Amino acid sequence: MRLLGVSRATAQRRLRALVAQERLVREGAGRGARYVLPKTRWERAIGGLEEDRLWGDVRPALADLGLSERELGTVGYAFTEMVNNAIDHSRGNAVLVTATASPQGVVIEIVDDGIGVFRSVRESQGLPDDVEAVFVLEKGRFTTQPERHSGEGIFFASKAANCYVLESGRVAWITDNKAHDTTIRLSPEPRSGTRVVLTFVPGKVFVLADVFQRWTDPDTLAFDRTRTTVRLAGFGVQLLSRSEARRVTVGLERFRHVTIDFTGVELVGQGFCDEVFRVFAAAHPEVVLVPTGMNESVSFMVGRARRMKG
Repeated sequence: MRLLGVSRATAQRRLRALVAQERLVREGAGRGARYVLPKTRWERAIGGLEEDRLWGDVRPALADLGLSERELGTVGYAFTEMVNNAIDHSRGNAVLVTATASPQGVVIEIVDDGIGVFRSVRESQGLPDDVEAVFVLEKGRFTTQPERHSGEGIFFASKAANCYVLESGRVAWITDNKAHDTTIRLSPEPRSGTRVVLTFVPGKVFVLADVFQRWTDPDTLAFDRTRTTVRLAGFGVQLLSRSEARRVTVGLERFRHVTIDFTGVELVGQGFCDEVFRVFAAAHPEVVLVPTGMNESVSFMVGRARRMKG
């Protein structure tokens, strides 16, 4: 009413017309009603699907939602990597893509009906549960098909989006790059297949080259650095055991520089620190471990373990 200078009745009539034309979707009723843009959807059979062709179909709709040409380069990278994963790894029959504008940004969902990403990783590595698979994927440089893939797709897609969600079974791995936070959420009901949610905020989408540069050696240009989030290992703020430490260190031998993030961790035990900073460090002296985000108690225990390394 304020924007167009019309009466309430005229505003309501125009909104009803936009709903009838399927240009808006009404949610709620009465004074609590709100009007949102409809989800645009693309459903494709996985057999014979090529991710670049699907991106060509989706790209114009994302431009209409406010993403710039430069931003679409970053979005296109993450999108095609995730669709390629569905094609090459899901063992499913179909993939469904939706895109919509929300208060959080442009939200893209990619859903397949395959076996599930965490199950795939778990079975290939003989892991006890899906949560262990998150630790493998969080670090990067892992793939179940090393002859065809570098293992970089999920890692860099999770860093390129403003917010990234990877969900399968009862586990959802959430990376919020604005808040510099990552977490695991457990759902009461299992999800079949894999669901990826990519959120991009127009005007705040990362430059893709900057994302890669952060994790690349400036001299060799190799992807040789990573970060592991300690808090995920125990679903809480206290980590005491060697088994929790082994979740943190699994796969770290593939890198040369590792940031171990203790943000949000209140207490660590002697066994945990000994396993990371003495046992793992002695077995892999070529890996530089850099602890960060420590409170005074954690810093003391880490420092004690490192002094006992020799």
